[in-house]
Amino acid sequence: MKPKSLLKPTLLIIGLLNATLSFGHTSYPKEVKCPIDGNKFTIYVTASYTTFSTLKDFQKQGAIGDLYESYINSCPKCHYCGYQSDFDSTFSDSTKQDILKILEPFKNSKMTDVLENEIAIIIHQYFKRDNDNIANLYLVASYFLKGDSLQKSKRKELQLNCAIYLTKAIEAKEYDKPETYATINYLIGELYRRIGEFDTAIKYYDFAINDRKKKEWILEVATKQKELAIKKDEDNSI
Repeated sequence: MKPKSLLKPTLLIIGLLNATLSFGHTSYPKEVKCPIDGNKFTIYVTASYTTFSTLKDFQKQGAIGDLYESYINSCPKCHYCGYQSDFDSTFSDSTKQDILKILEPFKNSKMTDVLENEIAIIIHQYFKRDNDNIANLYLVASYFLKGDSLQKSKRKELQLNCAIYLTKAIEAKEYDKPETYATINYLIGELYRRIGEFDTAIKYYDFAINDRKKKEWILEVATKQKELAIKKDEDNSI
């Protein structure tokens, strides 16, 4: 089962569909088994949530609870990290040994949401997952540091890596719908603006603005964010 992308329309916004029944975030417990060490533990899977708005880097706002925190889970014993579907996998002994080597530097680490995403990234790189998939892990990791002034450099590192992998995804033509490319170019521009690389940001905003297959909303938002880049405004709160 391929992990769902935040940037693709396959993400099911259950909370919006159930808004009249559940005005908030709900989740349910699910027992999973680590495919590396066989350890069984409980994760919490989002059942519904309600969004009120979306920030310019696509972070959802509203009654979303631990939506982003629950995307990636980690085994409390060996620290294997991944989507829920990654815990349904079965690996050969040699693959398990490879992954254990990947996990070795983190055996004494205190797990955080950012670190879980970073470990998942390394594992997904090992399995040669799509660039878009890896980019989304970097993007979500950057959300956790949005308001943390003490980790500004780390946040920018995550955003830069997201932009790099989104660029690779474009080059590899990983998106099925032609109109998606303008959206991704816009996001790349927005990420470069947020890390202060304004000239590069403007270049990608222009890619989005000049794409004849773009969605209607792209022209307005890309033009507005481009104006911030021209002013050398790297506001990361919006």
